[in-house]
Amino acid sequence: MSDQLLSYFERELAYVRRALDSFGSEFPDHAASMRLNQTGQEDPNISRLIDAMALLTAKTEKRIDEQLPDVLQDLFSVLYPGYLQIIPSYTPLMVELGDDPITERVVLPKGSQASLMVKEAECLFSLAEDLIIEPFIIKDIQAESAPFNFPTPKTVRRAESVVQITLNCSDPSVFFSQLDFTSSSLGKDKNDHFDFYVRGFENSSRGLIDLLLLNTEAISLFDEQGNQVEIDTKRLVSRAADPSFNWLPNHGNHQIGFDLVREYFAYPDKAAYIRLEGLYKELSRFQSSTVTLNFFVQQLPVEYLRLFNRQVFLLNTTPAINLYPQRGEPMRYDFTKLSIPVVADTQANNELTVVSVEKVCEVLPTGEVELSPIYEGGYWFDDSAPKWQVRQFWDEKGRRLMDLSVSYGSEVTAQDAVVLSMSLKVCNGRLPCLVPSYSHAESYAAVDIPGELKNVRTPTAPQYPALDNQLSWRFVAMLNANFSSLTQADDATRALQDVLRLSTHSIQCKVADSIKNVSYKHLVAPITIDRQSIFASGTQVTILIDDELLGADFAVVSNVLNGFYQQYCSFDRFMQVNVERFGSDVPGIEFEKCHGSQLCL
Repeated sequence: MSDQLLSYFERELAYVRRALDSFGSEFPDHAASMRLNQTGQEDPNISRLIDAMALLTAKTEKRIDEQLPDVLQDLFSVLYPGYLQIIPSYTPLMVELGDDPITERVVLPKGSQASLMVKEAECLFSLAEDLIIEPFIIKDIQAESAPFNFPTPKTVRRAESVVQITLNCSDPSVFFSQLDFTSSSLGKDKNDHFDFYVRGFENSSRGLIDLLLLNTEAISLFDEQGNQVEIDTKRLVSRAADPSFNWLPNHGNHQIGFDLVREYFAYPDKAAYIRLEGLYKELSRFQSSTVTLNFFVQQLPVEYLRLFNRQVFLLNTTPAINLYPQRGEPMRYDFTKLSIPVVADTQANNELTVVSVEKVCEVLPTGEVELSPIYEGGYWFDDSAPKWQVRQFWDEKGRRLMDLSVSYGSEVTAQDAVVLSMSLKVCNGRLPCLVPSYSHAESYAAVDIPGELKNVRTPTAPQYPALDNQLSWRFVAMLNANFSSLTQADDATRALQDVLRLSTHSIQCKVADSIKNVSYKHLVAPITIDRQSIFASGTQVTILIDDELLGADFAVVSNVLNGFYQQYCSFDRFMQVNVERFGSDVPGIEFEKCHGSQLCL
């Protein structure tokens, strides 16, 4: 008997013994006549019968448990395909401009590939967002305390410090008003925004992001001639909760709120991508080649003042994920086995790991014929057509493997075997973790880069899906629930904490632990939709967070939670999230009402 079967047997035997104890308590005469659970006096035939029954049920339950992961994977392939996929490595890539000046934007489109080398092995990264190379540079970054010796906005009241970012045109002979900030490859919503990456102090951006988002009292632009433009502080946002800023593959049946939470937990550095919306409209007004961007900040720690330098904020930076398409090895399927292994490349020396199977084709003399996934289709699909299905499992050494099963239904093939080709999404496993910071990256995009492409940080370690089927079943139950399951739960705080814990691969979830209370209030309130004021019904969510347990991520976590609840907006109801601090007089964040019809406009 194997150790695994022995554990099942002991559990079933204990259950049978407890059941016999209950039987003896309820029917003592019958139990005494059969001498049940009487140490040293039990009928050996009864003992053998009990052992045999426990062994039989143990084998049955073990077999069911072995098949349940297959059922679970099938459910996830329909409900949420990304949950059981590997979360690959991430690193920010930046372009350090060369000596040749540029006067217009250069764009590396989203999905472009770049390679980083590790001991003659290549690690490919795909851009998760457009890499926009600006025609200006950050010349200097400094911070100083009040009093200020330059023009300040009228809205400055209590700011004791200012963070100044000096921007210079790449070509000193060109003014900002002459720069071309538009690009045909970018959408209209990206042409006007000023995006930058918060590298922080000593490679840590924690604390500085919260200071910018919560304590910035005023923002201004001014040039050497004294011209000044004020910027609304509401335009300064973190992109961690931006639904268009998704890094991982987005399947049609994914829920956007869960995607926001899962990506933030998988890549906390997502909060470091900051956007100042519509800034280029103001920049283009300046008849100067040098402009200073000022952030007037309250309660900036004194020790921060001397830490600011040109590397604290970075331009021309975008996230890159170690996930890229790969043609799988052709496999010969002779119908003698239920499945065949999925292999990315037998000759590769870069530790290819299959993340997902995107497409399977049968190779014929006339070309390739695409097969359908078993759970994809409709009434217009031919039921007798061949279908495929993928199953992932872990071997005895803890390696994650994939098998492909093909069903030809009632169709009888005249061939002894078929040749199958596969289109895969792969990563390089843990190999990218060996790449040091500021290593040279080679771009494969058909774009001339006016500088050198580098990685800002060492790539993160990949995260593998949990082996606990119980957690997966709970996530399935959560996906099939609705907003009422949160508002009408016996313990609303526990319900939200469970959502957060199930959305991370970590054993501990600091965000969930910091939530002290969650309350829901249904109300009717005025709201403006498309410049029309109406009264609408909705739900106000109040979340109480212990920011001492949370640390320096209060603003970002609040934005992520607000984005999570926005997925529950219906067409005729609004959602409003208020995040308060536990045991503190420091004000929290009250988000604006979000109505379902607003999201449709």
